[in-house]
Amino acid sequence: MTRRHSSPVPSSLRAAFEADKLSALKHRRLNVERLAELLGTTPATLYKWIETDTMPVRALIAWQHLTGAVHVVRYLASREGAVVVAIPTGRTASAEDVHALQATVNDAIGALLDYLRGSLDRDSTLGRLTTGLESLAWHRANVEKADQPELEF
Repeated sequence: MTRRHSSPVPSSLRAAFEADKLSALKHRRLNVERLAELLGTTPATLYKWIETDTMPVRALIAWQHLTGAVHVVRYLASREGAVVVAIPTGRTASAEDVHALQATVNDAIGALLDYLRGSLDRDSTLGRLTTGLESLAWHRANVEKADQPELEF
């Protein structure tokens, strides 16, 4: 299964850090103390970075690797008008993949309609639109690579 994003882009850098931190705890059983140790810093320093949105750039790649999440990276990319696309392998998409894409795109269009009606805020709308763009871009790249699929290891 490919790594695609089904959740909206976080609305703030703090929310992105919190989502990554939660992912590290839930999926990798890494608490803040262990994350700090692996990042070569203290828990107090890591808490300060998260609370003040000031994590050094040199620590971001390690943070992403340790937490196994891309919320911070997606948030930063979205603030620059970019999207993050997981590199696909070029394998044929399943019917479930296409249904998930359809649901994601429908959600993005629904968010846009809600925004235009005034019932959804800007950040939520942008997050859901970005998720739709990321999903479409992944499928586009997957089709492009279909002639040369990657081997599983």
